[in-house]
Amino acid sequence: MKPIVHIPPHKPSRLERFGVYYLKLFRRIDSDHSVFDIPDKELALSIRRISIKGMLLSSLTGLVCVFPTVWVDIHFEDSPPLIHYGWVALVTAISIAIEFYLLFVIALKAVYEVSELINMHATESELTGNSVFSVQHILSRTALELPDPELKILGIDPFKRISKKNLLALGIVYKAKIFLTNLSLKYILRFTVGRFVFGIPVLYVALPVECFWNSVVLRRVVQEARLRLFGFALANQIAKNVISDHLLLALSPLAQAGCLRAIGNAVVMSKNYHPNMMVLLIRFQQLLLIDEENKYDDWELFIDTLKNVSNQERNFLLDLFTVSAAFDGRLSRLEMESLQQVYGKQYTVYLPRLQRLTWCLKEGKLNEALSLCRLDFTAG
Repeated sequence: MKPIVHIPPHKPSRLERFGVYYLKLFRRIDSDHSVFDIPDKELALSIRRISIKGMLLSSLTGLVCVFPTVWVDIHFEDSPPLIHYGWVALVTAISIAIEFYLLFVIALKAVYEVSELINMHATESELTGNSVFSVQHILSRTALELPDPELKILGIDPFKRISKKNLLALGIVYKAKIFLTNLSLKYILRFTVGRFVFGIPVLYVALPVECFWNSVVLRRVVQEARLRLFGFALANQIAKNVISDHLLLALSPLAQAGCLRAIGNAVVMSKNYHPNMMVLLIRFQQLLLIDEENKYDDWELFIDTLKNVSNQERNFLLDLFTVSAAFDGRLSRLEMESLQQVYGKQYTVYLPRLQRLTWCLKEGKLNEALSLCRLDFTAG
């Protein structure tokens, strides 16, 4: 059988392997509960506790690790430049190394606790058997904010309608935020209130800035881990429901290909390699036993498919497209601009569902999200 997942030759980075190593070290709690057995309110509260604990620990880490750098900078301020900046560079390098290590471990522990709550554990047999899609590797990339690997599934290219240069620029801008915020605050304070605030050197403004950004990053990491784990659980549950309801047996060959086009075009419009959408795509590929490329990311072919299938099949494909478009927890501008064309006269019927499902995934309303992921042959 022709492989459906094409990954450029690469190995997981050292950071990703570092993350997987620590995820395997953390104590696993044996449990047989399903995440869908936990009420949304209780689930949200538990994840909020994990997030708050991680934010506090990451803030404390930033405070402790940045303090030596600031102290050395002030202590050697009147020394010759070589001595002054030599000490600052040395202490900064050591502090950054320690801080990054501790922040990585804190983030890994936080996402691991979320996975334990949801009761998701990786095995080598998951999906294609490729580590790219194992829960541990997905969580490792999430915790350490590593990019998902570039890949194509059935010829679907997520970057078909976006410039990779734009993505690089966005990444550089994000990484510059902490530095620019710190620098701006320091000089704004220095020029407005002088070198001291209530007798405290302005340089110490770096401490709250570092605490703030560390907590922001940790909160975002936990939210993304929750989203990815929810997507993994939902994709499996959707596949089970489709099998138990024998829905795919009622689809024509054109509509079956339309299923992959519905997901494939949602992937393209999201403009990223979000694993939630890739997992859903592979689940349907496995159910449909399709292993050949057939322009599943071609927008015009998808629109043409919707026009040529029966009304019931069209409703099924629109259901699947709606679920797929919401699966990364956000709606891109490209998605919003394309919805009118794909939904047609049913735009006002499907749009509220799409927006609500996106909100539920973003806010962690898992059980409500599952109710909105129904696939059937009725509109809406």
